[in-house]
Parts: sequence; C-alpha cells; structure tokens
Amino acid sequence: MRRLISWGALSLLVVGACAHSAPPAAPRQRTSAPPTADAKSTAPRPDSIEVRLLVVSYAGAPLAAEKEKRTKEQALERASMLSRMARSGDRFAELVRNYSDYPNAFEDFGLFRVKTDSPGVLGPVLVNAALAMQPGRISDPIEALGGYAVIERRPDPDMGPTSVGARHILISYKGAAQAITGATRSEAEARTLADDIAQRAKAGEDWSELAAKYTDEPGSKETGGDLGRFGKGQMVPSFEKAAFALEIGTISDVVASPFGFHIIQRYE
Repeated sequence: MRRLISWGALSLLVVGACAHSAPPAAPRQRTSAPPTADAKSTAPRPDSIEVRLLVVSYAGAPLAAEKEKRTKEQALERASMLSRMARSGDRFAELVRNYSDYPNAFEDFGLFRVKTDSPGVLGPVLVNAALAMQPGRISDPIEALGGYAVIERRPDPDMGPTSVGARHILISYKGAAQAITGATRSEAEARTLADDIAQRAKAGEDWSELAAKYTDEPGSKETGGDLGRFGKGQMVPSFEKAAFALEIGTISDVVASPFGFHIIQRYE
C-alpha cells in the first residue's frame, strides 16, 4: 500500500448519509456558484488551504444512502440552521461530529488540507467557495451530490516543505475505522505495542527489523514501511501533520489514524 489513503480511496470516506454503513463517495459539487459568508477575498491565492466540511444529506441526492428519509427542503433548513449555529459561536468541529451525515472517519472531524490548484476530493466548487471566504468564516449551504455542504475556512497552513519522504510501522486493531483485514488485537493492546515500538526505534533498534516483525500494513514488511515521497493532501490529516512536523532522520511519537497507530520516520 503506497499511500495510507489516496484521493481516490479518500472519496469513499468523505460523504454519505446518516446510515453508518460502508462509507459512500464524496460529494462532488455542482457547477453553479455557491453562496458564501464573505465577499471574495482580495488576498493572494494561497498554495493550499484547510477546510472543515459538514454535509446534510437528503433522500434523492445522487450520493445519499438508500435509507435516507430527509427531504431536500428539510436538509436545506437543517444545513442553514447549522451554519447559523457555527456563526453564533458553536465549535464547527463539534457540529461536524454531532450532525454531519458522513462517517466521522477522521479524528480531525471533517478537516481537509488541499492544494488550490488541485482540489482533489473536495472539488473546485468547495475550494473556490473557501477561497472567497476569510479564514475562520462559515459558508452558507452549498448544494452538492451528497446533500448540502457547509464549510469552514480554516487558517491557511504553514508553508514548510511541499513533500517529505517517510516510512512507518502500522499497528492496527479490531474496531479501527479502517482496520487492516484480520486485525484481532484490542485498541489498548495496539497502543501499548505501538508505544513500545516507538521507544525501541528511538533508542536505535534497527527500523527494518522492527517493521518486518510488527507492521500490519500489507506488503510493507520487506520495505520497512517505506511510503516514498508524498505531498500535502495525500495522507490522512493526523499522519500528514506528524510526518511534516518531523526533522529529517527523526522518529515520531505514536500517531493515531483511522487505520490504527503509526510510528513514523522521516528520511527526506
């Protein structure tokens, strides 16, 4: 598995409906310009932005779950209410966790970092809507194939490196959102093992031997969990944040993701 999660695979996690079955596809946006909270920003176009996404689905939306019962009018009313709540001071991340109609597979609750010249899974409509907003603002509902989307423009991420080279050891567990097939250990057992591996790796124990013995990522035991070089927006947010924060040659503390627990070593 060259990437923890590619843009194509990510689209399976982003938008669905209230039913928490297998995660459906992401909301690809319609071509009409959405309403937004601000007038178009005159600031220079950043290379990348962070957006938090909340979706309210309805019956008949192209990507809605079959069991969705909410009408389109009800979805718009609900999305409008949630937008107003966010603008009134409710934490958007909490609104995403409590009300968004897609599985909260990411610990960052709907947070996406995307390159503005390559919108990826969010699509150009949502990215352009975000660019028209000031950081910290909340959009009006935006019609999308999964329902109505409400977005929060987050502060622009630090520039830093545009790509890094890293390898990792994955310790998965039964019940993780994207657990590796066949995982049987509990979350507590996985965390204890991951902590032990991180300490041993930082103490100088051979990385390749640790990866060969412990990693749960299919096909990576022979390569030491090498992911090659990857850019921003190609990994799940928690993994990306940890990998890009490392100095070359250093090893991370244990990092949680929908796949389980990771120990990361940056080498480029």
